[in-house]
Amino acid sequence: MSLARPSPRRSATTPRPRTKTRERILDVCRELFNARGPASVTTAEIARSLGINEGNLYYHFKRKEDVLEALFDRFSDELLRTAVVPQEDQAAVERYRAYLTGWFRIMWEWRFFYRDGAAVFRLAPALRSRLREVSDEGLLLTRKAVVDMERGGLIAIPEERIDRTIVNAWIIATYWIDHLRSRHGIEEPTREQIDEGAAQIMSLFAPYLTEAGRELSAPHA
Repeated sequence: MSLARPSPRRSATTPRPRTKTRERILDVCRELFNARGPASVTTAEIARSLGINEGNLYYHFKRKEDVLEALFDRFSDELLRTAVVPQEDQAAVERYRAYLTGWFRIMWEWRFFYRDGAAVFRLAPALRSRLREVSDEGLLLTRKAVVDMERGGLIAIPEERIDRTIVNAWIIATYWIDHLRSRHGIEEPTREQIDEGAAQIMSLFAPYLTEAGRELSAPHA
């Protein structure tokens, strides 16, 4: 399975109009949606949590759909920034350990997108196609990270297995919260339970780790 080139997408660096009130609304909405899910949170609750009236909320966001789309802008920007391995001068193993940890930090901080996907798409249908675009781009960036790991001597994986392994890792990262719910009945996963997904992904790459790369799967001191 080869990874297709993504559709054109607005750059993560494209400037957007921002105000302190608008950004505060988004911060509070993310907290509320993470806690209870977007379908269960009313505009009255959002306004009350912010200490503003609903008219002020309406000035910035006419519908909950608009809030979700603005939050998705933030989420996708963070996701794609995380998909690029940092190039600062640090030990290669630590760089890639932080890379994997970053994926699951995002899963925790934006867990309502993973946990409540059906409700999100019902409230904001346009996000379906945007998620596909972001996923395509993220897969390509992840492939580049794996190739860079190979060049750095951390992994030795046959070319024909790279794409399948990456797709399997992406599936785990995307549906790990669903797995916790359906298999274990966990509706509100803890950070530790989400981090366990990182170990599952590492197990996919474990057979291909070189001697130097085995430090990636070692417990982090």
